[in-house]
Amino acid sequence: MNKSIIKIAFIGAGSIGSLFGGYLANISSEKYEIEMNFFGRKAHIMAINENGLILEKGSEEILIESINGYTDIHDYLNHNPESRLKFVFLTTKAYDIDEALVEYKGLIKKMDWIVILQNGIGNEDIVKHYVPKNKIIRAITSNGALIRQPGKVKHTGLGFTRIGFPFKDDIPEEEKEGAIADLGLCAELMSRAGIKTEIVNDIIGNCWEKIFVNIGINAFGALTRLKNGELINSEKLRNLIRDAIEEALKIARQRNINLSKKNYIDVCFDVARNTKDNLNSMLQDIIKGKKTEIDFINGRIVTYSEDEDQVPINRTITYLIKGLENSEL
Repeated sequence: MNKSIIKIAFIGAGSIGSLFGGYLANISSEKYEIEMNFFGRKAHIMAINENGLILEKGSEEILIESINGYTDIHDYLNHNPESRLKFVFLTTKAYDIDEALVEYKGLIKKMDWIVILQNGIGNEDIVKHYVPKNKIIRAITSNGALIRQPGKVKHTGLGFTRIGFPFKDDIPEEEKEGAIADLGLCAELMSRAGIKTEIVNDIIGNCWEKIFVNIGINAFGALTRLKNGELINSEKLRNLIRDAIEEALKIARQRNINLSKKNYIDVCFDVARNTKDNLNSMLQDIIKGKKTEIDFINGRIVTYSEDEDQVPINRTITYLIKGLENSEL
Protein backbone atom coordinates (compact mmCIF):
# COMPACT_ATOMS: atom_id res chain seq x y z
CA MET A 1 0.00 0.00 0.00
CA ASN A 2 1.42 3.37 -1.05
CA LYS A 3 1.49 6.03 1.65
CA SER A 4 0.19 9.54 1.03
CA ILE A 5 3.04 12.04 1.41
CA ILE A 6 1.80 15.10 3.27
CA LYS A 7 4.12 18.10 3.16
CA ILE A 8 3.88 20.50 6.11
CA ALA A 9 5.84 23.61 7.12
CA PHE A 10 6.04 25.70 10.28
CA ILE A 11 6.86 29.39 9.91
CA GLY A 12 8.27 30.47 13.25
CA ALA A 13 9.26 27.11 14.70
CA GLY A 14 9.78 28.29 18.26
CA SER A 15 8.43 26.54 21.32
CA ILE A 16 4.80 25.87 20.32
CA GLY A 17 5.66 25.43 16.62
CA SER A 18 8.38 22.91 17.45
CA LEU A 19 6.04 21.08 19.82
CA PHE A 20 3.25 20.65 17.26
CA GLY A 21 5.63 20.15 14.34
CA GLY A 22 7.69 17.63 16.25
CA TYR A 23 4.69 15.52 17.19
CA LEU A 24 3.40 15.67 13.61
CA ALA A 25 6.80 14.68 12.20
CA ASN A 26 6.85 11.72 14.57
CA ILE A 27 3.61 10.18 13.26
CA SER A 28 3.93 6.48 12.53
CA SER A 29 1.24 5.41 10.10
CA GLU A 30 0.65 2.96 7.29
CA LYS A 31 -1.55 5.60 5.70
CA TYR A 32 0.56 8.78 5.81
CA GLU A 33 4.15 9.86 5.48
CA ILE A 34 4.87 13.33 6.84
CA GLU A 35 7.49 15.57 5.25
CA MET A 36 8.17 18.22 7.90
CA ASN A 37 9.91 21.56 7.31
CA PHE A 38 10.82 24.05 10.03
CA PHE A 39 11.67 27.72 9.51
CA GLY A 40 13.12 29.36 12.59
CA ARG A 41 16.04 30.88 14.43
CA LYS A 42 19.54 29.83 13.43
CA ALA A 43 20.71 28.18 16.69
CA HIS A 44 17.54 26.10 17.07
CA ILE A 45 17.42 25.06 13.40
CA MET A 46 21.13 24.15 13.31
CA ALA A 47 20.73 21.99 16.40
CA ILE A 48 17.74 20.19 14.85
CA ASN A 49 19.57 19.60 11.55
CA GLU A 50 22.66 18.26 13.32
CA ASN A 51 21.15 16.22 16.15
CA GLY A 52 17.38 16.03 15.60
CA LEU A 53 14.65 17.58 17.73
CA ILE A 54 14.26 16.35 21.30
CA LEU A 55 10.75 16.61 22.76
CA GLU A 56 10.64 16.31 26.53
CA LYS A 57 7.29 15.01 27.81
CA GLY A 58 7.27 14.30 31.52
CA SER A 59 10.25 12.03 32.18
CA GLU A 60 10.31 10.84 28.55
CA GLU A 61 12.55 12.23 25.82
CA ILE A 62 11.50 11.69 22.20
CA LEU A 63 14.17 12.11 19.51
CA ILE A 64 12.82 13.13 16.10
CA GLU A 65 15.29 13.04 13.22
CA SER A 66 12.94 13.49 10.25
CA ILE A 67 12.68 17.32 10.28
CA ASN A 68 14.20 19.55 7.59
CA GLY A 69 15.23 22.86 9.12
CA TYR A 70 15.75 26.14 7.28
CA THR A 71 16.67 29.69 8.27
CA ASP A 72 16.32 31.04 4.74
CA ILE A 73 13.19 30.66 2.60
CA HIS A 74 15.31 30.85 -0.58
CA ASP A 75 17.30 27.82 0.53
CA TYR A 76 14.07 25.81 0.77
CA LEU A 77 12.71 27.07 -2.55
CA ASN A 78 15.98 26.30 -4.35
CA HIS A 79 15.92 22.72 -3.05
CA ASN A 80 12.18 22.25 -3.60
CA PRO A 81 11.26 24.26 -6.71
CA GLU A 82 8.18 22.18 -7.57
CA SER A 83 7.13 21.19 -4.07
CA ARG A 84 3.61 22.01 -2.85
CA LEU A 85 2.75 22.11 0.85
CA LYS A 86 -0.56 20.87 2.23
CA PHE A 87 -0.46 22.88 5.45
CA VAL A 88 1.68 25.85 6.45
CA PHE A 89 1.40 26.57 10.17
CA LEU A 90 1.98 30.17 11.24
CA THR A 91 3.41 29.99 14.76
CA THR A 92 5.33 33.25 14.99
CA LYS A 93 4.47 35.77 17.68
CA ALA A 94 1.25 37.55 16.69
CA TYR A 95 3.02 40.89 16.20
CA ASP A 96 5.25 39.33 13.51
CA ILE A 97 2.41 38.28 11.18
CA ASP A 98 2.97 40.99 8.55
CA GLU A 99 6.73 40.59 8.45
CA ALA A 100 6.53 36.79 8.30
CA LEU A 101 3.98 36.65 5.49
CA VAL A 102 5.94 39.14 3.41
CA GLU A 103 9.19 37.22 3.96
CA TYR A 104 7.58 33.85 3.20
CA LYS A 105 5.35 34.89 0.31
CA GLY A 106 7.17 32.42 -1.95
CA LEU A 107 6.17 29.61 0.40
CA ILE A 108 2.59 30.87 0.74
CA LYS A 109 2.14 30.60 -3.04
CA LYS A 110 2.99 26.89 -2.83
CA MET A 111 0.49 25.84 -0.13
CA ASP A 112 -3.08 24.66 0.11
CA TRP A 113 -3.84 26.01 3.62
CA ILE A 114 -2.36 28.35 6.18
CA VAL A 115 -3.08 27.36 9.79
CA ILE A 116 -2.85 30.27 12.24
CA LEU A 117 -1.72 28.82 15.58
CA GLN A 118 -1.10 31.87 17.75
CA ASN A 119 -2.30 33.74 20.81
CA GLY A 120 -4.70 36.63 20.40
CA ILE A 121 -7.83 37.71 18.59
CA GLY A 122 -8.09 39.38 15.20
CA ASN A 123 -5.01 37.61 13.78
CA GLU A 124 -6.97 36.30 10.81
CA ASP A 125 -7.92 39.86 9.85
CA ILE A 126 -4.24 40.54 9.20
CA VAL A 127 -3.55 37.24 7.44
CA LYS A 128 -6.44 37.77 5.00
CA HIS A 129 -4.47 40.62 3.38
CA TYR A 130 -1.86 38.06 2.26
CA VAL A 131 -3.83 34.81 1.91
CA PRO A 132 -7.28 34.24 0.36
CA LYS A 133 -9.89 34.00 3.11
CA ASN A 134 -11.04 30.61 1.83
CA LYS A 135 -7.54 29.19 2.46
CA ILE A 136 -7.25 30.12 6.15
CA ILE A 137 -7.66 27.76 9.11
CA ARG A 138 -7.55 29.14 12.66
CA ALA A 139 -6.25 27.02 15.54
CA ILE A 140 -6.07 27.66 19.27
CA THR A 141 -4.45 25.59 21.99
CA SER A 142 -3.89 25.59 25.72
CA ASN A 143 -0.92 23.24 25.42
CA GLY A 144 2.26 24.76 26.77
CA ALA A 145 5.85 24.49 25.52
CA LEU A 146 9.27 25.84 26.39
CA ILE A 147 12.57 25.72 24.49
CA ARG A 148 15.01 24.28 27.03
CA GLN A 149 17.97 24.86 24.74
CA PRO A 150 18.41 24.91 20.95
CA GLY A 151 17.01 21.65 19.60
CA LYS A 152 15.22 20.67 22.82
CA VAL A 153 11.59 21.52 23.65
CA LYS A 154 9.67 20.69 26.82
CA HIS A 155 5.92 19.99 26.71
CA THR A 156 5.01 21.99 29.82
CA GLY A 157 1.26 21.49 29.94
CA LEU A 158 -1.42 19.38 28.31
CA GLY A 159 -4.54 21.13 27.10
CA PHE A 160 -7.16 21.45 24.41
CA THR A 161 -6.63 22.21 20.72
CA ARG A 162 -9.44 23.44 18.46
CA ILE A 163 -9.53 24.31 14.78
CA GLY A 164 -12.02 25.78 12.35
CA PHE A 165 -12.61 28.14 9.44
CA PRO A 166 -12.61 31.82 10.50
CA PHE A 167 -14.15 32.80 7.14
CA LYS A 168 -16.28 29.76 6.38
CA ASP A 169 -18.87 31.87 4.51
CA ASP A 170 -16.14 32.85 2.02
CA ILE A 171 -15.51 29.27 0.90
CA PRO A 172 -17.17 28.80 -2.51
CA GLU A 173 -19.93 26.19 -2.54
CA GLU A 174 -18.06 24.02 -5.03
CA GLU A 175 -14.99 23.98 -2.74
CA LYS A 176 -16.75 23.27 0.56
CA GLU A 177 -16.60 19.49 0.40
CA GLY A 178 -12.86 19.51 -0.25
CA ALA A 179 -12.26 22.19 2.38
CA ILE A 180 -14.14 20.21 5.03
CA ALA A 181 -12.14 17.10 4.09
CA ASP A 182 -8.85 18.99 4.47
CA LEU A 183 -9.92 20.45 7.82
CA GLY A 184 -10.74 16.93 8.93
CA LEU A 185 -7.33 15.75 7.71
CA CYS A 186 -5.59 18.49 9.71
CA ALA A 187 -7.47 17.51 12.88
CA GLU A 188 -6.87 13.81 12.24
CA LEU A 189 -3.13 14.30 11.82
CA MET A 190 -2.78 16.33 15.01
CA SER A 191 -4.87 13.85 16.98
CA ARG A 192 -2.89 10.95 15.52
CA ALA A 193 0.27 12.80 16.59
CA GLY A 194 -0.96 12.85 20.20
CA ILE A 195 -2.49 16.34 20.25
CA LYS A 196 -6.20 15.72 20.65
CA THR A 197 -7.87 18.20 18.30
CA GLU A 198 -11.51 19.22 18.02
CA ILE A 199 -13.13 20.80 14.96
CA VAL A 200 -15.46 23.63 16.00
CA ASN A 201 -18.08 25.43 13.96
CA ASP A 202 -17.33 28.85 15.48
CA ILE A 203 -13.58 29.17 15.90
CA ILE A 204 -13.82 32.96 16.39
CA GLY A 205 -16.06 32.51 19.42
CA ASN A 206 -13.58 29.97 20.76
CA CYS A 207 -10.72 32.44 20.27
CA TRP A 208 -12.61 34.98 22.37
CA GLU A 209 -13.29 32.41 25.07
CA LYS A 210 -9.57 31.73 25.32
CA ILE A 211 -8.72 35.43 25.31
CA PHE A 212 -10.82 36.05 28.42
CA VAL A 213 -8.41 33.78 30.31
CA ASN A 214 -5.38 35.52 28.78
CA ILE A 215 -6.82 38.91 29.72
CA GLY A 216 -7.20 37.76 33.31
CA ILE A 217 -3.76 36.21 33.67
CA ASN A 218 -1.08 37.33 31.21
CA ALA A 219 -0.67 41.06 31.73
CA PHE A 220 -1.44 40.88 35.45
CA GLY A 221 1.27 38.26 35.85
CA ALA A 222 3.70 40.30 33.75
CA LEU A 223 3.12 43.44 35.82
CA THR A 224 3.27 41.78 39.23
CA ARG A 225 5.81 39.01 38.41
CA LEU A 226 3.45 36.58 40.15
CA LYS A 227 2.85 32.97 39.14
CA ASN A 228 -0.64 32.17 37.87
CA GLY A 229 -1.88 30.77 41.17
CA GLU A 230 -0.48 33.66 43.17
CA LEU A 231 -2.54 36.16 41.17
CA ILE A 232 -5.80 34.98 42.70
CA ASN A 233 -4.56 34.92 46.31
CA SER A 234 -5.20 38.65 46.57
CA GLU A 235 -8.82 39.82 46.74
CA LYS A 236 -7.92 43.20 45.23
CA LEU A 237 -6.15 41.57 42.28
CA ARG A 238 -9.07 39.20 41.80
CA ASN A 239 -11.40 42.21 41.60
CA LEU A 240 -9.18 43.88 38.99
CA ILE A 241 -9.06 40.67 36.95
CA ARG A 242 -12.84 40.41 37.18
CA ASP A 243 -13.25 44.01 35.95
CA ALA A 244 -10.87 43.46 33.01
CA ILE A 245 -12.76 40.36 31.88
CA GLU A 246 -16.13 42.13 32.28
CA GLU A 247 -14.89 44.90 29.98
CA ALA A 248 -13.82 42.32 27.38
CA LEU A 249 -17.20 40.56 27.64
CA LYS A 250 -18.93 43.87 26.98
CA ILE A 251 -16.88 44.43 23.81
CA ALA A 252 -17.52 40.85 22.66
CA ARG A 253 -21.28 41.37 23.00
CA GLN A 254 -21.06 44.66 21.07
CA ARG A 255 -19.34 42.75 18.25
CA ASN A 256 -22.03 40.02 18.34
CA ILE A 257 -19.52 37.31 19.21
CA ASN A 258 -21.34 34.06 19.86
CA LEU A 259 -20.47 33.06 23.45
CA SER A 260 -21.68 30.22 25.62
CA LYS A 261 -23.26 30.80 29.03
CA LYS A 262 -20.06 29.98 30.91
CA ASN A 263 -18.93 32.19 33.77
CA TYR A 264 -15.66 33.29 32.18
CA ILE A 265 -14.36 34.85 35.37
CA ASP A 266 -14.69 31.49 37.14
CA VAL A 267 -13.09 29.80 34.12
CA CYS A 268 -10.11 32.17 34.37
CA PHE A 269 -9.72 31.58 38.11
CA ASP A 270 -9.92 27.80 37.55
CA VAL A 271 -7.16 27.98 34.93
CA ALA A 272 -5.02 30.04 37.32
CA ARG A 273 -5.49 27.39 40.03
CA ASN A 274 -4.80 24.50 37.66
CA THR A 275 -1.60 26.17 36.37
CA LYS A 276 -0.66 27.69 39.72
CA ASP A 277 3.12 27.25 39.29
CA ASN A 278 3.27 28.65 35.74
CA LEU A 279 4.99 31.85 34.72
CA ASN A 280 2.72 32.91 31.87
CA SER A 281 4.16 33.60 28.41
CA MET A 282 3.86 37.40 28.69
CA LEU A 283 5.74 37.38 31.99
CA GLN A 284 8.41 35.21 30.36
CA ASP A 285 8.69 37.73 27.52
CA ILE A 286 9.11 40.62 29.97
CA ILE A 287 11.73 38.71 31.99
CA LYS A 288 13.66 38.05 28.76
CA GLY A 289 13.37 41.69 27.69
CA LYS A 290 11.27 40.75 24.67
CA LYS A 291 8.26 42.36 23.06
CA THR A 292 4.89 40.99 24.25
CA GLU A 293 1.62 40.16 22.47
CA ILE A 294 -0.32 42.74 24.51
CA ASP A 295 -1.72 44.36 21.32
CA PHE A 296 -3.52 41.11 20.47
CA ILE A 297 -4.89 40.52 23.98
CA ASN A 298 -5.85 43.46 26.25
CA GLY A 299 -4.83 45.93 23.56
CA ARG A 300 -7.25 44.36 21.09
CA ILE A 301 -10.11 45.04 23.52
CA VAL A 302 -9.06 48.71 23.54
CA THR A 303 -8.85 48.79 19.72
CA TYR A 304 -12.28 47.17 19.36
CA SER A 305 -13.97 49.51 21.84
CA GLU A 306 -16.07 52.35 20.49
CA ASP A 307 -14.61 54.59 23.19
CA GLU A 308 -11.51 53.79 25.28
CA ASP A 309 -13.36 55.07 28.35
CA GLN A 310 -15.49 51.91 28.05
CA VAL A 311 -12.45 49.80 28.92
CA PRO A 312 -10.35 51.72 31.48
CA ILE A 313 -8.76 48.63 33.06
CA ASN A 314 -7.65 47.11 29.75
CA ARG A 315 -6.47 50.51 28.51
CA THR A 316 -4.39 51.09 31.64
CA ILE A 317 -2.92 47.59 31.58
CA THR A 318 -2.04 47.87 27.88
CA TYR A 319 -0.21 51.16 28.35
CA LEU A 320 1.62 49.87 31.44
CA ILE A 321 2.82 46.77 29.59
CA LYS A 322 3.99 48.91 26.69
CA GLY A 323 5.89 51.11 29.15
CA LEU A 324 7.41 48.02 30.72
CA GLU A 325 8.41 46.73 27.28
CA ASN A 326 10.18 50.00 26.57
CA SER A 327 12.06 49.90 29.87
CA GLU A 328 13.12 46.27 29.37
CA LEU A 329 13.97 46.59 25.68
